[in-house]
Amino acid sequence: MNRSIYGYLLNGKILFDVANRKIVYYSFESNDMPISFKVVTLNDTQSRLLYFLLANRKKEVIDKSEILNYVWDSFNLSSSSQRLWQTMNDLKKKLSYVGIPETFIQNVYGAGYYIDDSAVSPLYVG
Repeated sequence: MNRSIYGYLLNGKILFDVANRKIVYYSFESNDMPISFKVVTLNDTQSRLLYFLLANRKKEVIDKSEILNYVWDSFNLSSSSQRLWQTMNDLKKKLSYVGIPETFIQNVYGAGYYIDDSAVSPLYVG
């Protein structure tokens, strides 16, 4: 049976919906407010970047050139270290809005990035 990726569960309560480019935080914390949501929408580039990082989270270091190729070059967009840096910062800000710490995505100076794999669970359909 073929399974395709639907998204990823981050820190056990934050959903990254790949197809809809949304990050959804949900909480069931108190009787006064039985459920709360925060939803963040990513642009295409931010979504491709997060997806690529999560899909390659098992690697010790996700090579910067691989990221640039997947996120920009393969879509006929101009890539650069500056664009990666800016998009990464914007992505980290959006992730922090839903409670994901900046340390979730770590920079390996001059080489690339890595993700805290222990906080990620893939979700499949099919």
